[in-house]
Amino acid sequence: YIPLVLSCVTYVKLGNNMSKQTTFKINKSFYDKVEALQQEVEDSVKEELVAVARTATSVSPVDTGAYVTSFSMKTSRSSGRGKSSENKPRFQDKNQKRKEGLALLMEDIAYLDLEVNKSITFSNGSPHAQDVERRHRVFEIVRNLYGRSL
Repeated sequence: YIPLVLSCVTYVKLGNNMSKQTTFKINKSFYDKVEALQQEVEDSVKEELVAVARTATSVSPVDTGAYVTSFSMKTSRSSGRGKSSENKPRFQDKNQKRKEGLALLMEDIAYLDLEVNKSITFSNGSPHAQDVERRHRVFEIVRNLYGRSL
């Protein structure tokens, strides 16, 4: 709505031909609204990323906890976290390990600067990630649920 965005700064009569000129200034309220909208959009994207994190950690299998705690969300294609299950005790508490994995992803999400970075890489750098994906399809589940909404 124009009156909320623009305000008339000058009204000038030019020369004998009676030309008129009006200069408009974009109100500060416009920029405040744009900033609020940007924040709202960023919050919405981060909420969706939290949903991705919750889903991935809740559907992940847990034995040693290495896989579920190796997820990361970064602004580059780096492999992020990668924990091996080698020499780790088996049959760990599934809920505890999933909470640990979710907490790590929540940290990642909190540090994302979505205004600067336009893409986020969700990865699992554990050495056995491909084996887990073949059997449990964690990334396939995430992609099917959120691939179009992000």
